[in-house]
Amino acid sequence: MYYEKQRISCKNIYQAYSFLFLGISLLWFTSCKDELEDTLYRTSDDQTIVEYLEDEENGLTDFLALAERAKYRGMLQTYGTYTCFVPTNEALQRYFRENALTLETISLEDAQALVGIHVVNDTLTTADFVDGRLPTATIRKQYLTTATKAEQGEVYIEVNRQARITQKDVLLTNGYIHVIDNMLEEATKTLAETIRELPDGEFSIMKDLLEDTGFYQVLEEQKDSLWYTYFLQCNQVFYDLNIETRPKLLDRLREESPDLEDARLLRNFVQYHCTSGRNYVTDLMVASALNTYGSTQVLTVQMDKENNVLINEFKQGEFDEDGVPVDRNSIWTDLTCVNGVIHEVMGQIEIKNRKPYRVYFDLADQPEIRALSGFRKKLSTAVVHTFYVDELSEVRFGGQNNPSVAYYCVPWDKNKLDTQYYYGDFLQIRIASNATHWIEFTTPLLVEGNYNVWLGWGRINNSGSVKAIFKQEGEEDQELTNIIQLNTWQESTNSDYYSGGKVDDEKLLQETGLKHYTAYSLASRHPMMQVGTINVATTGRHIIRFENCGGGNPQNWDLLQFIPIDEDQVWPKVDVDGNWIYESTPVCEIAPYDKACPEENN
Repeated sequence: MYYEKQRISCKNIYQAYSFLFLGISLLWFTSCKDELEDTLYRTSDDQTIVEYLEDEENGLTDFLALAERAKYRGMLQTYGTYTCFVPTNEALQRYFRENALTLETISLEDAQALVGIHVVNDTLTTADFVDGRLPTATIRKQYLTTATKAEQGEVYIEVNRQARITQKDVLLTNGYIHVIDNMLEEATKTLAETIRELPDGEFSIMKDLLEDTGFYQVLEEQKDSLWYTYFLQCNQVFYDLNIETRPKLLDRLREESPDLEDARLLRNFVQYHCTSGRNYVTDLMVASALNTYGSTQVLTVQMDKENNVLINEFKQGEFDEDGVPVDRNSIWTDLTCVNGVIHEVMGQIEIKNRKPYRVYFDLADQPEIRALSGFRKKLSTAVVHTFYVDELSEVRFGGQNNPSVAYYCVPWDKNKLDTQYYYGDFLQIRIASNATHWIEFTTPLLVEGNYNVWLGWGRINNSGSVKAIFKQEGEEDQELTNIIQLNTWQESTNSDYYSGGKVDDEKLLQETGLKHYTAYSLASRHPMMQVGTINVATTGRHIIRFENCGGGNPQNWDLLQFIPIDEDQVWPKVDVDGNWIYESTPVCEIAPYDKACPEENN
């Protein structure tokens, strides 16, 4: 079966951008021996790339001759910051034989294309490589991809699925050389041409859909700065869903859009697999949502702890839908075309029409924070980690005096009223004129509709005030009506709202604009106040921005709630384990579970 692929047994630890992970890790295949480990950072004293290539002992003179034919010798001779993937003389001569070429017969245009795909205008060592595209394109404006592989106990780096590096990180005065054992060739086919040539036995269903809907015409387009990313499903994905025929596919699609004609259903399906831009795996790793072609619908993207890239993961409240993984081991993933890139996905991607639903957004649930070893671990002492500007991919902030955001995961203490944070963690932020002036969060997926927005925090000698602005691409900003005073709360000693061990939630909300969002204790010091009402015009991930309205001490920001305006604004509440607690939930089922539930009578 197509997905029964052999997986490499050695351990991969993928490198990610510095703003996505806390450090750079290249412990590739730790049980294997790196066949190039003895050549790391070989340095040639005061030589340029050209001078190194001129040395016949290095066996790279034919590439220099080709560069001269392409009129690129001068570029590689002068001061600059280049990375050259240089084929050996044997590799270039083999390429010429197989293509019936010589230095005398190759055209200037072809020579420039051939040399250009080997040259990146940046200095990149193998420590800068990840399994995916390089951070900088070649001088031909195409990206090269790299992958670390193992064969017979030896580790090697493959470039563009066309060559392997045999000597790495040769440092020269104007850049680096990596010697490769085969020629690289730039992509010359469009997305449409590439998909048409995929094997029918594996992709005939998607190919027929693209043909019949006319969407191949879109994937043929070649214009400056116009790029597409297409997510392919193989036949087996359809078969696993018992979709063996076109009518069965239409039946499934009608479940979500019963009023659409067949042609529109199929067109929506194929274009929902297409996004704008060249989004390689390394781009997907830091993305949050991608706009789909000709639609207000988006594909949401997130990563799990195993570095799987998941499309449309949907786990919130009553919903528990697994995301569709991008198959990072597929030869059809990170496949470069002249007008974009292709990925293979391991499940069905389809539009789902949902009504607005409540979203409880743990502000500390961020990609880089999830990567911390202490994420949501309630240890004996608090877990603390500080992030500065540009270190969180889905949180932006700015201000004075080196503003920062600190992650805290605190140990639970039932005798302390200030430790009832959602999932036991929070972000400490100081919103003030001499600290953080503003902060923006990328929201989880919000379905089109109208919502009340609530902010919950831990009040510990807090002060200051903030206002909020909701931002959507292509829409006017919505300034929310309420100013949040971060030192506000009513304690349980106020008998106006508390009686007989219970809180009058409705009265508290109506008279103060506040509510309890934590369920364990009535004396909670975790206030929640409505920031305002928003209209989500398009289903997707958007931005909510908070701005300083008055200086204050550091505040412990915990939870944002987006609750449809026609739903209960108080229940369900939450506990420290992240559970949703309903009005009928017995106390013994509310974390920290310090009271055992009675056994049911048989």
